Amino acid sequence: MLQTASALDNYATIFVFHRFGDKRYPSTSVSLDDFRRELSYLKENGYQVISLEQLYKTISSGKEIPKKSVVITIDDGYRTTYKAFKILKEFKFPFTVFLYMETIDRYPDFLTLKQIREMEESGLVDFENHLYSHPSLAKLRAELPRESYLKVLKREAELSEKRFKEIFGRKPKFLAFPYGEYDKISVSFFKERGYKLLLTQDRGSYSGKGILVPRFAVVGNQSGFKNFVRNLQIEPLVVEEHKPDIGLIKTDLVEIAFKVEKPEEYKSCWIYLTGNGWVRGIREKSWIRSPFKLKLKKLRSRAGIRCINREMGKRAEFFYLIIGKGAKAP
Repeated sequence: MLQTASALDNYATIFVFHRFGDKRYPSTSVSLDDFRRELSYLKENGYQVISLEQLYKTISSGKEIPKKSVVITIDDGYRTTYKAFKILKEFKFPFTVFLYMETIDRYPDFLTLKQIREMEESGLVDFENHLYSHPSLAKLRAELPRESYLKVLKREAELSEKRFKEIFGRKPKFLAFPYGEYDKISVSFFKERGYKLLLTQDRGSYSGKGILVPRFAVVGNQSGFKNFVRNLQIEPLVVEEHKPDIGLIKTDLVEIAFKVEKPEEYKSCWIYLTGNGWVRGIREKSWIRSPFKLKLKKLRSRAGIRCINREMGKRAEFFYLIIGKGAKAP
């Protein structure tokens, strides 16, 4: 289940957007001016905007990810995605849209089939799966017995794939977890179902190792041009093992620890857990630990580590999801 990183320069920075120019939802919408400015920055500074399919073909063939690679993804398939398409088309940048399958061509706030067909014809857009009813897998995992949870996963997969095939005539290859929520059971389930990459909303760049793909979410206080540029500079951190594991945790007090490859190459390592902020990590050989146990305060919490590369002075990060059964729902 671990994501690991390799060469410092050979990684992809993957962004996830949701809405565009929609003042009704400021926490999940990016302004069209900011979006155009971000794309212009990529073009003017030599970044290679590649498709998710191209990224997958590169890593599955054993090749290194080209330097300064960026992948643009959009979740849900809101109607404002069409506005983003018009701008992306100007730049000739490929991108992937993960569709909330129940809503497409059925609800007024979501893409129509006519818009989808036009986007397809451009050759720039790849559509993939975001499940059928956009469930909170963290909430379901905390509430349901394992077998009942698996039944929900099976239903979501079957309904979304049926609708997807009706529209596109094929089975989806990639899946973005709704709300970026996952656990060991869901990862194993969708991997066995044939999905090649499973996209999260864990902060971090992607080294090409593992099926779980982190993404920088351009939402809320994580949006804005300055954050966008800053995130382009963040390297993947090589994490060989971490405690606790991803998914369901039945205690509300946890020690967060990461086994880092070549820890001597990093300095100033800090540990993060949602609701706790950042605490300075304690190094014990290859492990970097929180100095004391941290309290799980949310149903879905992200644990992370951030270090500074001694040689380059760049920030390196790794994050993953914990589901706290005894914690409050957000």
